[in-house]
Amino acid sequence: MHGLSLTRAPTPPRFRGKGLCALTVAFMLGALAAGCGGDSATPPPAPIEDTDSPDTRADDVATDTPPPAPIEDTASPDTRADDVATDITPPHETGDEPQCVDGEWRCSEDAHLLTRCVDGVWTESSCIDDEGRLCEEGTCKLPWHYGAPQWSDCPDEPLATPESLAEKAAYYDEIAMRLHVHPDLKWLSSVRTARVEVDCPEGREPPCFDAIRPETELTWADVEVWIGSGNDGLWSALYLASQAYRYAVTREPEALANLRLLMEGTEERHRITGSPGIFARRIIPPGVQGLSCPTADSSFTTSEDKDRNKWVRIGEDGCAWVIPHETGEWTQTDNCGLDDFVDWCFLDNVSQDEYAGHMYALGTVVKLVDDPDLRETATRILEQVAEHLMENDMVFVDWDGRPTEYGKMYPTSFVEAPGFAAVLGYTYVQMGAYLSGRDDLDRYRRECLLRSNDSGPCMPWPFDPGAYPDHLAFPLLYVGPNDCMANFNNFSMLLSGYYTAIGFEEDPALRAVFQDALDQYVMRDPDARIPAITQQNAWFNFIWASRKALGPQSDGPAYDAVHDAICSLRQFPASQAQPEKTPSATHEEFCIGRLETSMSEDVIPVAERCPRRILWWRNPYQRRDCEAEPWMITSPGDYLLAYWMGRYYGFLGSEL
Repeated sequence: MHGLSLTRAPTPPRFRGKGLCALTVAFMLGALAAGCGGDSATPPPAPIEDTDSPDTRADDVATDTPPPAPIEDTASPDTRADDVATDITPPHETGDEPQCVDGEWRCSEDAHLLTRCVDGVWTESSCIDDEGRLCEEGTCKLPWHYGAPQWSDCPDEPLATPESLAEKAAYYDEIAMRLHVHPDLKWLSSVRTARVEVDCPEGREPPCFDAIRPETELTWADVEVWIGSGNDGLWSALYLASQAYRYAVTREPEALANLRLLMEGTEERHRITGSPGIFARRIIPPGVQGLSCPTADSSFTTSEDKDRNKWVRIGEDGCAWVIPHETGEWTQTDNCGLDDFVDWCFLDNVSQDEYAGHMYALGTVVKLVDDPDLRETATRILEQVAEHLMENDMVFVDWDGRPTEYGKMYPTSFVEAPGFAAVLGYTYVQMGAYLSGRDDLDRYRRECLLRSNDSGPCMPWPFDPGAYPDHLAFPLLYVGPNDCMANFNNFSMLLSGYYTAIGFEEDPALRAVFQDALDQYVMRDPDARIPAITQQNAWFNFIWASRKALGPQSDGPAYDAVHDAICSLRQFPASQAQPEKTPSATHEEFCIGRLETSMSEDVIPVAERCPRRILWWRNPYQRRDCEAEPWMITSPGDYLLAYWMGRYYGFLGSEL
């Protein structure tokens, strides 16, 4: 087995006002070598853009099987045979006296090996698989079940809503498909509904408005504007992931139907570019009330340096049409064969943020959903993304043959935020290789990204990134004095990447490297003023609790993180219709952050924040106010993502 170690080293103060951490990964060839091988110019009704988008049952949960049943967790949603721990020392039949009494068992000191007595013979089995199971009480348990943890339910949260967590989830699940997903769009969106003028409350100047009908009666047919952004795919992908968790917990036909519709939309977003492995940022089909393609030529005029997101129209000939900046004339490109998308348009220049959402969601579908068609679709897309990165030296090359602006998935240097690029880039190739079983992808993962054979540079870039895990200590999350220049998009990308990387990693030693990096440099960084574990982010905390290194040699389950997550969910409002919120009046300005954001010193509680698409992806210190506009209703993917994830892992029960 190759050796991996973590060490700390100082970081120049130019990147933050305190020391940063360094991670050194030494690979002894051993096991690895053995297998080497948005535009806003739109016609009425104009799409509303998200101006600060990134680039911006406890009893239902999988349970552990008692001895002497097979090691696999029979209630686990993932039933792939290659995921089940298997005996590595088969029992033998001899005429000798029995070595042991059938039913006896013992666990190794690190809980990785289970030894059981079978037919009077001690038989050793490995618990470790891509879920990181641990030996306990004669069986191999999922790590989040190890030690039978008892989670707090935050019963005394002062800012809790009257509704229970389950009641809020039931409402949000219902309204999501009733209002926020148009059956022809097939993706989740915030909306502006039709409205009517009403009498103004005392002290407010007319005119005043309200939604055309009560929120409980609104449907997608009442939508006046589908509120879009350059990250439509990201937000909808996280909602897709929520429905995968929901289906794994409940097996509800509605959840499966939602998944099928959303996966159709995901596949369309992937196919419309005509480039396998490349997604579009936004897709707009014809004939949807409240959404249409831009009409201004400038929206379709290419940018010289690929530094802006531009629209592409699919003509009647099934080809992509744009206006080259060199000529200013509408031009047919050689990107043809798109007959399924005639009269559609899409926004190009897809970013790392978009991929973080898509890959997290697709990986979750593969792991948790047992529908063959959905798994096949997700696996195919994941394979194509990995192949695209392998063939393009870890860069996303858009439909027009040019690298996307934020498409480098390799560490460009040790000073340009290489950490999240390393985690995400490795994870995308890892998933594609693992799921496809392709030797070329796995060889590329090992030899190029992990440098298992010490072959030297494998990509034609000025900076040799070396082994990707060497960069995990440099995520550059906590930037600037008091961490005020932190880019919270990077937090979300990293956490989604670590969740997936750890969940798919088959090598226990490499999984431990990812777990240590997630612990030391993201969740509990001792040098950070605002480590992720303090940000009251329910999604982050559930990721941490489900992927934390556990077992007899760990410091135990993430009890505090789960408690804080449940408190945040208790605070979460029961409606996403825009209320009046003024956190700037109750939280003093502490510093000015990235993009001139006014920030408080402490986290603004969830109950006091304005609704945002995927609240967990946002800056929790931002002093952002909002006026009451009940016809503006934010999509509920954020609450559903955290709630159903917590249900799946048993962090919260159906009774809460």
